[in-house]
Amino acid sequence: MSVLSPLVADRPNVIILITDDQGFGDLSCHGHPILETPAFDTLHRESVRLDNFHVAPVCTPTRSELMTGLYALRNKASTVPSARNWMRRDIVTLPDIFLANGYATGLFGKWGLGDAYPNRPMDRGFKHSIWHKGWGLASENEYDNDYYYTRYLDGTEVKYSDRFCANLWFDEAMKWMAQKLEAEQPFFAYIALNTPHSPFHPLEEDYQKYKDKVDDERVAKFYGLISNADENFGRLENWLEQRDAKDNTIVLFMNDNGTALGDGIYNAGMRGKKGSGYEGGHRAFCFLRWPNGNLGSPRTIGTVAHVVDLVPTFVDWLNFKLPATAKPFDGLSLVPVFTDATALDDRKAIVQFGGRTKPEKYFRSSVMWKDWRLQGDSELYNLDIDPSQAVNVFSEYPDIARELKAHYDAYWASIEASIDVIEPIVVGNPAEAVTQLTCANWFEADFDNREKVAGADSMGGPWHIEIERSGNYRVQLSRWPFYMNRRLSALGPSNTIGGMPINSGVAMPIASGTLSLNGGVRMMSKPNDKGTLIEFTIKMPLGKHTLQAWFHDDSGKQLSGAFYATLAHLPK
Repeated sequence: MSVLSPLVADRPNVIILITDDQGFGDLSCHGHPILETPAFDTLHRESVRLDNFHVAPVCTPTRSELMTGLYALRNKASTVPSARNWMRRDIVTLPDIFLANGYATGLFGKWGLGDAYPNRPMDRGFKHSIWHKGWGLASENEYDNDYYYTRYLDGTEVKYSDRFCANLWFDEAMKWMAQKLEAEQPFFAYIALNTPHSPFHPLEEDYQKYKDKVDDERVAKFYGLISNADENFGRLENWLEQRDAKDNTIVLFMNDNGTALGDGIYNAGMRGKKGSGYEGGHRAFCFLRWPNGNLGSPRTIGTVAHVVDLVPTFVDWLNFKLPATAKPFDGLSLVPVFTDATALDDRKAIVQFGGRTKPEKYFRSSVMWKDWRLQGDSELYNLDIDPSQAVNVFSEYPDIARELKAHYDAYWASIEASIDVIEPIVVGNPAEAVTQLTCANWFEADFDNREKVAGADSMGGPWHIEIERSGNYRVQLSRWPFYMNRRLSALGPSNTIGGMPINSGVAMPIASGTLSLNGGVRMMSKPNDKGTLIEFTIKMPLGKHTLQAWFHDDSGKQLSGAFYATLAHLPK
């Protein structure tokens, strides 16, 4: 048992709070000259702070690494779109581990790792899930959702709120945690905000704090969203104190990638931002607080740490038993550095994601060892003397460059054979009577938001599916999300469900649709009487397949790929 582990009777509650697109520098405790984040600053003062902590440069791979302890290219959720955005089915997740050790598990907010079985949060260990689909409220499958009057899912039930989205996630989390405290049930709560990610729609009072302090209105809105997150965290802190739950609750606060907008004002001296392989793209904050956990005094630890370390850290820290199917982690337990800050000084870690469509060797990769950073295969930087990564010293330190490249090459060799293996979406399982596919699931096609759907400028790509029940299937195609029940040839909505203006896009003269299984002969069908969808019946055998669909005009000209589809098994 770890020296830091509690007795079973004193198992701590665990809260992980993650923000979306806030950068390392987007905190006043990190020296920001404009932002005010008093609640986060207080947590900073009370925490063990991992100051050399790294995530992926974009959201989905960071979240998959947090959930699995495996690098994104290994767990397979390595991109935001393009059918590489959900995890391997054989992997045990962090909530699975908490469940197996007697914890209640709840997700509140952004999941971002799949919207269809078996990739939904309730399929991957979160027994209570208050969530939205896609990468955010402007993703292709949320489309007309709204920050101020948010549509969300309670498990699989669609609900509507009258609250700002981040307020909703915190409210629902505290309501659920209160029930678990009352029942004396230890819990793992994952509060995953969709803010301050675009679209930048803050509450007016939060925007007003910054509108006269910066020249760019979008940056003022971005900062307003961070201010709201800080205020909500302050509410959570008061809630914990009022219930005498603070001392035996682990709070971990982190961000998911580099700043999306704040780099022009302040970026803590780093090069790069969201999407970059340089330090500003992936260095993140990670504050850990557990008053009853014998962590010692609040302090900063400079060891290279990575989001993949968090699963093995919790397993070690809380003396968890791993399910028998759990695979070895890419991450390391950070428990040794809590008592000896130099314990992992020699470790190396890798940052890489799959780009927008397909992982490539060395693409925006960073190998990290102490203060050294190997960027790709030809850039080396020493952050100790060059924190802004301005001077490439690759040729001056060939031995270090060679050692770090060898570390990366060994990693790549361990995953290279699996790069083109695609995790299919399962169809025909009783857990999901109707499977929904979207353009974000098109293989190697970058098409995952409402602006792209509105513009309709893509011929699409195949969907990778796996049929679990052979037989006849009803396949329906739509130009717009099915819940809209909108005519195929109509313009899109011009407002969100809360009244915010959005691009209505282009109207396409859709007169027919075609469908191909495994690249075979295309079937053709006409729209239904209401003109809202196109339907097929197709026989599909067990196993893995590709399915692709297109829209056509009355001359037969191909207009675009089919952006949305549903599949349902038909009884005999």
